[in-house]
Amino acid sequence: MKKFFIIPLLFVVLCGCEKSAVNPEQDNLSKLAGKKTIAITGLNYYVNTQTGNDANAGTVATSPLKTIQAGLNKTAEGVAATVWVAGGTYNERLNWPHSGASGAPITLTNYDSGVVIVDGSTTTASTQNSLITVTSKSYLRINNIRFTNNIRAGAFGIYIVGSGTDVQVTSCKVYNVGWTTSPTTIPTSTDNANPLTVVGTGATSYSQVYIGSNEIYNCNTGYSEGLTLSGNVENFLIESNTVHDIPNIGIDMTGHYSWTGAPAAVNYARSGNVKHNTVYNCVSQVATSGGIYVDGGANINIEGNTSYANGAGITVGCENNNFNADNINVRDNLIYNNKGGGILIGSNQPAGKVTNSTVSNNTFFQNFSDGGYGGEILIQNTDHLSFINNIIQSRNDMEVIALLNYTSTNLTMNYNNYYSASGSASTVSFDWGGINGQWYGSLAAFTAATGLEANSTYALPGFTSPSLPTPNLHLLSTATACINKGLPGFTAATDELDIDSQTRVQHSRVDIGADETSY
Repeated sequence: MKKFFIIPLLFVVLCGCEKSAVNPEQDNLSKLAGKKTIAITGLNYYVNTQTGNDANAGTVATSPLKTIQAGLNKTAEGVAATVWVAGGTYNERLNWPHSGASGAPITLTNYDSGVVIVDGSTTTASTQNSLITVTSKSYLRINNIRFTNNIRAGAFGIYIVGSGTDVQVTSCKVYNVGWTTSPTTIPTSTDNANPLTVVGTGATSYSQVYIGSNEIYNCNTGYSEGLTLSGNVENFLIESNTVHDIPNIGIDMTGHYSWTGAPAAVNYARSGNVKHNTVYNCVSQVATSGGIYVDGGANINIEGNTSYANGAGITVGCENNNFNADNINVRDNLIYNNKGGGILIGSNQPAGKVTNSTVSNNTFFQNFSDGGYGGEILIQNTDHLSFINNIIQSRNDMEVIALLNYTSTNLTMNYNNYYSASGSASTVSFDWGGINGQWYGSLAAFTAATGLEANSTYALPGFTSPSLPTPNLHLLSTATACINKGLPGFTAATDELDIDSQTRVQHSRVDIGADETSY
């Protein structure tokens, strides 16, 4: 089995580890077949660690099996079944034995609202690194199970690998999965653990992947991430998850790493949505870690998320030379109080770029809490990047940085609203060293020299309560600088909503920022 943990996936600011976004015209990705469905059809098997016996048939709740693995083993290939697990702690490491069928999935879920814990603390002698492994299985559901206490080199919580279709992980918790028990030990590139990961390893993809309403937290991941899609994975929806207290990247979609074994032409996460997740306290000791990160992926929307107190808010790039991150759309997100920039976008590789991508209708508020030199927006190698309808309110006077030794071609910036700590338009700074070696000390000077931001404004945005650490970044009715002031003629993408899942354009013109008001 390929050992995923040996590969470092850190984001390094000056190395541009970011991934791709989606054009609004191509956004039909949220319509995943069978998403968020928990089947209660077909055969039923019952498990109870307190009263069960694996010699039982397990077909009625009064005569249950004792172990979850025994329940899974009762299922049959292509036959709908539900394995019901009573509340309790199950000291097991699980393997998923069978695929269901289209419209007839195999489901593992809790019984009668019980709290089900799969605990690896007493199974350390096992050679299996994961708490549950799914290898090339399809039409399955893992719902409302807790996975915890797996501490070892290369540990996994939920490990889905190979190829398949229609896989859903919902309402689970994954915690205390790590390469070491010490949260202060500095990792090397070979120190890794993966709480929840999907790796497409072959010429056939893992597709129709839904990961929703899970919580991943307090995991010592080393050089790996909280939630990872890598290799040949397509048509996915990562929705309404909470990822926090991870000592590296929170949510990561990667591409072009040879260790996956997938053919080069399809070796990248693509065609997916990352929507309405909350990511916080994802901070690496050795690199800048994005709350949400796309590294060499394509056709991905990052929409309606809240990212705060991470190493950086959102990062988009490509760490592998001679590849791009393409068609990434970062929109309608709240991004605040991160240690580094609000967004870092662009490849760090000499023959790599982030291409055909859009950053629109986000609210960036008082990021770069570490202080020193840095800004809200950092740009590396890009081509055809559009930056529109965003609110950028900094905690200092540094707004946008085009990093030295990188290039940005076919760049569009317009209809954004800026505000700086000093409250003076003459102190807004644009460090354009990576493009033409210039520093511009005001929005007006920047526009005059570059032609960018011709219709952008400098004004107090008008937030409801702009006080850290828990600001309310919705717009007041008096927020005249941002309400109905976005790009004229802007049309929301298919299924695009604002940060509150409300209609994105409510009047004749879109608001600036993540919040669309009724005013």
